[in-house]
Amino acid sequence: MDRFQLGIEIALSVLLLVTIFYSLYLGRALSVLRRDRGQLDALISSLQSSSAQAQSGIDHLRQTTELVGRALGKTVESGKSLKRDLAMLCDRSETLAQQLESLLPAGRVAAKAAPRVEEKPEETSFRSALRLKPEEVRTMKPSGSKSAAERELLRALRQKQG
Repeated sequence: MDRFQLGIEIALSVLLLVTIFYSLYLGRALSVLRRDRGQLDALISSLQSSSAQAQSGIDHLRQTTELVGRALGKTVESGKSLKRDLAMLCDRSETLAQQLESLLPAGRVAAKAAPRVEEKPEETSFRSALRLKPEEVRTMKPSGSKSAAERELLRALRQKQG
């Protein structure tokens, strides 16, 4: 049994050496982990603060979205109300336009039958000034017989066209 005992002791010695070298390797790895643990803790705290900021940003965005949604809803409701009002006004204007068109031929007949009213000289000069061409307005000179309103009108026409 000498040889058998010697074989077992050699095998155990080899296994013991392998275990010693493996324990040295694990010791170095654990020292690296211990050294980097501070950095890992800093990384974890940074990740926690970033997630907290992201959560607060999401909450703020949700609140803002709700406010904007309410304001947009109010604007849409106001627009719908204005649309209904405009539709009603359009219907009324169409009705009035149809009534005026039906009365128009009768008005023309009455205008032809009515005696002509003489116009004042100021009215004819206003009407003639409104029918002038741009070059005629530029060349016109204010006359002394025209009122201040006529002169103002002529000046305004010259500025507009000139």
